[in-house]
Amino acid sequence: MSLENEIFPPGFPEKRHPDFVQTEWSHGWPFASIGYGEAARHLTQHRRDFQGAIDSVGLVVFYLQRHRVELRLKELLVAHGVKADELRTHSLVALWKRCEAIIGADSDEWQQLDTAYGELIRVLDKSDRNSDAYRYPVNPDGERHDRPPYIELVALERHVSSFVSMIDGYTDYSDEARRYEMEMRAQFEQEMREVYGEDPFGQL
Repeated sequence: MSLENEIFPPGFPEKRHPDFVQTEWSHGWPFASIGYGEAARHLTQHRRDFQGAIDSVGLVVFYLQRHRVELRLKELLVAHGVKADELRTHSLVALWKRCEAIIGADSDEWQQLDTAYGELIRVLDKSDRNSDAYRYPVNPDGERHDRPPYIELVALERHVSSFVSMIDGYTDYSDEARRYEMEMRAQFEQEMREVYGEDPFGQL
């Protein structure tokens, strides 16, 4: 067996192998975020098992949690029609401002989101603006990253998981609202066709 086939087994086994990951089940924005979240949660739960190595593992946990937030923000924007190639920034604050513009700064929905999680976005962004402070020992200029001296992993898990839950709830709500709007528009157009014919809006 080649090295490539050993790491990336070809075909589909008759019975699911416990060591195989089926990548076809993880397409789309939410699934990557789920993976980062599960890995971060597991490492946080078992943090004491790492003993002294937890200081290095903690950097990985922070990156997983921060990237989890970034993916959820991008998922929300894509759900509102923003193209993926317009979301190349790693800045959480920039993504948050984009969400504000799309949802509506004066809307009740945005006010609730920003009141609940605006501070979390700003805190995470301040600590790691370009999503590299916990992945590399130095910045692109070769300077040591200025990281906060401590990370409370349990608090980080709690706040990020709460954020993800709220974004999931908002996304479900906004999806339902968009479906309702489309159904109402389709019903309206059908009623107009019955009155004005096949091209109602050309005659109105």
